[in-house]
Order: sequence, then C-alpha cells, then structure tokens
Amino acid sequence: MTLINQKKAMPLWLGVMLICTLNFAHAGTPLTDYFKDTWSTQEGLPHNSINAIAQTSDGYLWFATWEGVARYNGRDFRFFERSTKTGILDSGTRTLISDDNNGLWIAGARGGITYHQDNQWQPQLTAQGMVNHLLKDSSGDTWVAVEGLGVFYRPKPSVVGDSTEDIWVLQNLSAYRLLEDTKGRVWAATDKGLFQLNGQNKQEVLAPYGLSKLHVYSILEMHDKSLLVATDRGAYTIKDNQATLLHPNLAGEAITTLMQDSESNLWLGTISKGILRFSKGHIETLNTQSGLPNNRVLSILQDLEGSIWIGTNGGLMRLRKAPFTTWTKKRNLVGNYIRSVIDVDSESVLVGSSEGLSLITNNVALDARLNSGRPVSVLSFAKRREGGIWVGTYLNGLMLWKDKRLLHHLDHDNGLPSDEVRAILEDSHNNLWIGTTDGLVRQDASGQQRIFTRDDGLPGNYIMALTEDDRGQIWVGTGVGVAKLTSNGFEIVPINSQEGAEYAFGFWVEPGYVWIATDRGLVRYNQKSEELSLVGRRAGLPIDKFFQVIYDGTNGLWLTSNRGIWRVDYHAAHAVADGRQREIAFEHFSESDGLASAQANGGSNPAAVAMDNGKLWFATAKGVAMIDSSTISQKNTALLPLTIESISADGRDVSANQKSVLPAGTNRVVFTYAGLGYVMSSRIEYRTRLVGFEDVWASRGKNTIAEYTNLAPGEYQFLVSARYPYSDWNTADRVYKFTILPHFWQRLEVQIGVALLILVILAGSLRWRFQQLQKNELRLKALVEKQTYDLRQQSEDFQRQANEDELTGLPNRRAFDLWLSEGFVQAKQQQTSLILVIMDIDHFKKINDHYSHLIGDQAIKSLAAQLQLIASNQVHVARWGGEEFTLVIEGVDDIDIAAYCDNIRQSIETFDYSDIATDLKMTVSMGVAFVNNVESYQDLLRLADQALYRAKERGRNRIEIWQQ
Repeated sequence: MTLINQKKAMPLWLGVMLICTLNFAHAGTPLTDYFKDTWSTQEGLPHNSINAIAQTSDGYLWFATWEGVARYNGRDFRFFERSTKTGILDSGTRTLISDDNNGLWIAGARGGITYHQDNQWQPQLTAQGMVNHLLKDSSGDTWVAVEGLGVFYRPKPSVVGDSTEDIWVLQNLSAYRLLEDTKGRVWAATDKGLFQLNGQNKQEVLAPYGLSKLHVYSILEMHDKSLLVATDRGAYTIKDNQATLLHPNLAGEAITTLMQDSESNLWLGTISKGILRFSKGHIETLNTQSGLPNNRVLSILQDLEGSIWIGTNGGLMRLRKAPFTTWTKKRNLVGNYIRSVIDVDSESVLVGSSEGLSLITNNVALDARLNSGRPVSVLSFAKRREGGIWVGTYLNGLMLWKDKRLLHHLDHDNGLPSDEVRAILEDSHNNLWIGTTDGLVRQDASGQQRIFTRDDGLPGNYIMALTEDDRGQIWVGTGVGVAKLTSNGFEIVPINSQEGAEYAFGFWVEPGYVWIATDRGLVRYNQKSEELSLVGRRAGLPIDKFFQVIYDGTNGLWLTSNRGIWRVDYHAAHAVADGRQREIAFEHFSESDGLASAQANGGSNPAAVAMDNGKLWFATAKGVAMIDSSTISQKNTALLPLTIESISADGRDVSANQKSVLPAGTNRVVFTYAGLGYVMSSRIEYRTRLVGFEDVWASRGKNTIAEYTNLAPGEYQFLVSARYPYSDWNTADRVYKFTILPHFWQRLEVQIGVALLILVILAGSLRWRFQQLQKNELRLKALVEKQTYDLRQQSEDFQRQANEDELTGLPNRRAFDLWLSEGFVQAKQQQTSLILVIMDIDHFKKINDHYSHLIGDQAIKSLAAQLQLIASNQVHVARWGGEEFTLVIEGVDDIDIAAYCDNIRQSIETFDYSDIATDLKMTVSMGVAFVNNVESYQDLLRLADQALYRAKERGRNRIEIWQQ
C-alpha cells in the first residue's frame, strides 16, 4: 500500500478579513476581496447553529437548525417546524438535500424524514434514530446515515406507494455523510473511518493507507474525480490508490465539512479554527477574529450567484465578491485618507495620501519611497515627460517622484505663491502648470515662471483642476468658476449659468467636448457651439456635487462624490446634454459594493484614473478603490429566479401550483412574490401585469405585493417579472392563471334564456290578446323601459365598484390615476396649485404579524375613515394599494403644505385605536411633490414616491417634501 505523501510545512494565512460577492467571478480571488454579511437569531434565524444549507432549483435557500428549517427569499425567513403536515417529527434538523426536481429532503432528530416539493410535503417512513445525512442514489435507492446506529438503505419501490424494508449495511457506529461518486460508488463517512457501501468488501478504506482509527466527518468528489476526505486529523485526497494529505499544515486539524466552488477552490470547515480555503497550494483562514460568527463550522454552500454561505455554531455568514477592491493600511498602504491616484504603467499606480506615497504593483501595495524621511502629505499628481511623476503636496510645494525617491522641486521660497499644490499639468508645449491655493504658476521649458491670478482673468486664485483640451487650450477649475486660456488670454466659461454651478473639481476631455465635474452636476462644454449643458438633478441624478469624471472606454462615465461612486451611460449623458433625452439611468456603488468608505475625495487631482486595461482607481476617505470596468457589463445577466409565494382571494389562501377557479363575487385577489436573488435582494425591482385586466405592465418598484379588487368575471393570467437596478427585465415571467366565476344571472346562457323567455311571453301575449294590441304594446314598452333602467343601474354599480376600494370605500388606484392625469393637465393649463402626497403606514407588516391580518385591515379602514373626513372638492383621497394612500390637494400654498401634512400626521399618530386592538399605535410617512416641479404626472408620482422613500430612510413618521 502507498503511504501518505509528506511535504514541508508552510504557514497559514491567519486573520483574513473577507469583503464581497457578485455573480461574475475571477479565478484566484483572495479572501480579502470578499464582502461578508452575517445573520443570527437577531436577524430572524430560529437558531444560531446552522447544521446544513441547501438551495432548491427554484432559488430558495434553506437552513437546517435545532429549532426547525428556515427558508430564505433574500428578505425574510419563513420557518417550518414540527407538524403532521410537514412530517417533521422534531424541530432539531440535521440535514438538507436538494435534487434536480425542485425537491428537498429534510431529516433530523427522532428519525424524521420528509420531502418537500412545489409547496407540497411528503412525510417518509421514520428512521430508528437521529438522521445525520441522506442520499438518493442514481438507481432510486435511499441511503440514510443514523447517529450511533449506522447506515441503512431503502430500495426503490417497484410499485408506487409500495413500502420497503430497511436494509442495514453498517451498524453500531455513527455515520455523518454519504456520497455517490461518478462511478456509482456509495461512500459513508463515519466515526470508525470511511466505507464503500455498495462494494463487495465492507472493510474500512483508509486503514490500508496507514490512516486507521480516524473519525471521518465528510467526503467530497472533486472536479478532477478524486475523493477528498475530512477527518479529525486532517484532509486527505484519495486518487490512483494513494492517500495524500492535502497540505502539511492540515495535519492534526479536525475538519468537519467540505465544499469545492466553481473556481475549484476548496473550502474546509473546522471544529475550532474557523474555515480554511485551499487554492493553488495556499491556505487562507477565516475565523472569529476576521468576522466569522463562530469558529466551529457546520455547513458550506455556494449558491447560484456564486456567493459562499457558511453555517456555524454561532450564526450564518455569506461571502460575496464585490465589484470594488479596496486597499487600506491593512493592505500596506502608507495612509488611509487618499487624495490622489495616477497610473505609473500598465500594472502600477501611485497613491497619494495624507501620510505619504504608496505604490501598488500587481495588486501589492508598498511604500513608494526608498529614501525614508518625514511623511509628506500628498495632494496631486501629473506625469512628467522625461520620466517620473510630479507630486503636489500640502506643505512642501511641488516635488518629483522618480526611481522611488521623492525630490524637492519648487516651493514658496523659490517661486510658488503657496506650498499647497492641488493640480499639476505638463502641456503639449512642455510648459509645467502648477495650481496652488493662491494662484496658478506656469514654468516654461527654460525654467522661467509666471504667476496668474484673478487679476489676469482667472475666476479665482484657489486652483483645483487643470487640463488641456484637443485644441491645445488650458482649462483651469477653481472654487468660483472655470476659465480657459486662449490666444486672447483667459476667458471665463460661465458654468454658473447651469443652476448656479461654481466649484469645478475635475475635467475629462474628448474631441469636441470638455466635461466638468461641478457642485451642480456634470457640465458639458461643446467646443464648436460654445454651449454649456447640465446633466444633474433634473435628469434624475439624486445628488448635485461630483468631484471627478472619467471614461472607462466601454461607454461608461464614472462620477465620484461624497456619497459613493456613480456610473452613467456615455451616450445617454450626451443625449441628455443635447436635449434628446429627459432622464438618465445611473448605477450607484457604496460600501456594500466593496468600498471601505463611500466618501470619494475631491478638491485635488487626479482623484480618479482610468487605465488602458479597463481598471479604474478612485481616491476615498478610507483607502484607494479599484474596479475592473470590463466586468460591469457581465453583471446581472443571469435570469433572476422568481416565485409567487402566496395567493389569497378575499382572505382565503389559494394554491399557487395549479389553476384556480374562484367563486362568483370574489372581490379581492392578492399576490405575494419574490425575486430570489441574494446579492442585492433589497434592490430588486418588480413589474406585474394581469392579462384580462391590464394591457401594459405596471411598475411595482420594490413592492412584493400586487392587489386587485372588483375584478369582473372571466379568465385572467397574472404575470410578474423582476430585475436588478438598471439591468434589463428578465424573461423569466412567472405566470398564474385563474378564473372568476360569474353570478347565476351573469352567465351568458342564463341571459339568453331570459331573453328567449321574454320573447315567447311577448309572442304568446300578442296571439292571445291581439285585439288589445295597443294596450299590450304600452305595457311591453313599460316593461322594456324598466329592464333598460335596471341594466343601466347595474352598469353604473359595476362602474362604481371598478373605481372604489372594497375594503375602505375610498377611490382606488384606477380612479386616482384617471383623476390625477386629468387634474394635472388642468393645473398645468390654468397654472394653479396642485400637490401630490403619497402616504405609507409605517411598519404595517409588524401590525399584521403582531396582531393579525384582520386587525391590519381594520387599521387600514380606520385610517381611511380619518382621511375621508378631510376629503373635499379640493382634497382628493384614494387608497393607492396595500398600506399606501394618496392625497391630491388644490388651493393650498406650497409654503403651507408642510404644516397641513404634519397636522394630518399628528392626528393619525395620536388617534385612539384601542377599539381595534389594545396598545395599537399607528404612524405614517409622507412624500410630497408639487406640479410645478415636473412636466408629466408620471414624474409627479415618481418625485412623491422618492420623497416618501427618503422619509422612510430618515426614520419614518415624518414628511419629506421633494426639493429641486
């Protein structure tokens, strides 16, 4: 027999901090480039020990705990506990096994085994002890690993419903894990070693390799078809009749669980050392010191989006790759507060901070200075044609970095008006331009210097940005405007015409255009027409102040700010600037995307740089951040799993797995759905369409509930689609078909029969009383008129029901949309005041969860009754859907609306709801928008909705008014 191969010991990488996940992966991504999220009982888990993790093919994530099974949709956990319906005999759950049929095997304490598929539970025969694992092999046999008893299997029944006897293949031991490999061999990991269960020889497998008396906790077939065995004394590979220790540093380590990810990295959970990742001969460690909830790892899973889920004794952790990678002092930067960054070559960037210079080469950060000395506070950079990098400092003037040495060049003592240098430029005529806080210095090739100030035509002396355009003109950005140097001297570029812009923080030049990052948005200057255009708040950007603008080479403009980094489409930015497009979509990046700080720095240059290889670097208040822009186009391309979680008709649950026939008179149909994406679950957007009722898609925003009332009898199809922000809607539309039956008198055959009966009666009457034709004719006319009147009244009742909310009696969303569209046009034409208020009950889900949905309905009716009291010819009230209401107000001045709304808010907050439920309190948040801020009623709705969202972000129970 071949003995274990021995290798020289190598040190472990300990204390690794994890940072982020998107579904685009790069082989060899270090753990430091991961982002981590954690959950415990405080975040909704039923228990902190995560014994097993699984993901079913519909996208749901499942977690086995000692207090039942938790299903996760990216927002909420739903618990499944002991019950006769589920077949779970005890809440203590040990194992979860998913299959290709959207099924899930669940087993655990007291031998309980059950199967869940498409919301249906199929309890199985009970085992004799706690089930640690379960396997359904390729032939249909079921293998069960039982604590303290061994392993048995149940042959596939020959007839559906036929029961089979348990056949024990191992006894008097504890079996932990089962595996069927690609050769059809079934393996069992036990406390007495490793066994092949369907072979002729049932002897322990590892002993012949000198590995006797090992506790084997898990087994994995790797991508190369070799086996990896986790034991109480290390992890071993079995291949070509050899058992080899995976790594010398794993000798003696108790390893409990194994997983190989899509990049072929091996993840090893341990009993007391956290989780280890083995990649290309190297080991990295994640433990409690670096954020893991507990050092005992029980389960590991890679989900469909590439995230790594780790179950421990102390909670759950998710590792996901972020688009951004950040370097800080923890990764050997000299300082964290970064002011400037510049590319040195295709593999290196120079990073300037308040504490000195760093050089990052091939993702490794080092001190950029060989000549150690006092720290230099760096502000700005520029490339030097003769080699090296010009370095502008806070206190030491202009310096030169060359050959990893920092040399003095100019300061206040030899020509600079100030030692604070915030911008540098070498132009095409070999002039060196130095922007200070007291003026601009030009040094020509001979060394002659000249200082330019406000007296020479500059808008101000505080220089923050310099660039040269494609015509050879020098552009100067200051704190009070922009100037360009032409043959006639400096000319002011009136950026203040763009909503009062003053600060010019940075430039980006392309042929024919100069883009300027300002305190009012992104300004474009057209060289040919000399016209300025603004891409700012009016175009949909949520903030004003941008520090830098860079182009990534793949149709993306990147903007930095105090509130994160923003990406807009290059062509869309031109379209907005040309007036061909009203709004621009944007993508926002912050700490959840890998930035250590969302505060990107500005006021000196360059604070961002785009490299030819597609990598973009950004200076932030906590490190320098890098993103590979080429990966952005790969983001969110996979179909987003989508499920309809529940359907109710008039408060009764309806099965979502089959077409439903709803009884006549059904008034309210409610759908709850979820996009099963976990990378940005809180940002998923939805749209729905009820075919048979709606002709177009209805945007639902982030709302996961769609409610329809007063639907006419007929056949309907409910469609729902989802997407991540600013990506295309996926085509994985979830469809549910249902029929609402008509009342007896609404049936076509009944109506035809009634009509025929009337005709027969009329004909008989004519024949029987021909002599009294005139009298009968009058009587028949009266009958027809009465029936016509009844039908008209019935039609009017239908019309009223179609425009009235059944629960509250208020106008519904259809009536509101019709009135708002007409009222908006009238207000615009007559230039009268029109104010839209969207109101949302705060934490309404908690009212439903704490009291009941019945109490929730009563709370909504109570609020509607309060709002009905203020309704008038000038105040229109409607229920918009769910817990949302709208008020359209005429005749109230804009300056009075805040007090008016606050009176309503206080009245709702202080109202006595004790007749509904003891201790019930209810508050609302309001978003307000004015008709004079927009050009369409859809924009009015959007601004009011954004104001409502802001009210929620800022604590709820408040009013937020949209301000330009």
